[in-house]
Amino acid sequence: MIARPTSRRLAAHHRAGFTLVEVLVVVAILVILASLATFATMRVMGEAREKECYLKMQKVEQACKQYYTVNDGNWPNSLEDLIIQSPDGKPPLLEGGPYAITSPWNSPFTFQVVQDNYGSPRVLIETQNQAGTGMLQWPQK
Repeated sequence: MIARPTSRRLAAHHRAGFTLVEVLVVVAILVILASLATFATMRVMGEAREKECYLKMQKVEQACKQYYTVNDGNWPNSLEDLIIQSPDGKPPLLEGGPYAITSPWNSPFTFQVVQDNYGSPRVLIETQNQAGTGMLQWPQK
């Protein structure tokens, strides 16, 4: 008598691996998850750079006010005045060199002295946004 394998043994022997369709489905799911993670990461990175830009603009505003105080009510002629060492050997008001007066995406800061609603002078700092389509301002409106 010849013993024939049962159908269970045949099924177990035949199903040793994954089919091509199963592997492709898993790969497709992984690609979708990776693309979602990439978009979320890029969005968060963009928001972080914008916050970094506002922090740098705030430091520039403070340095301009300090320049005004130290120089008898005279505002700086340009932002470069804030990053150079003074003739008397004092350190610059802003550390970091040219990087301190540019945005995280390398567009320069501009500043102007404007009058607020009460007639007091204040510093307005602007730069292009990351896409280059609009302006970021400090203080924020």
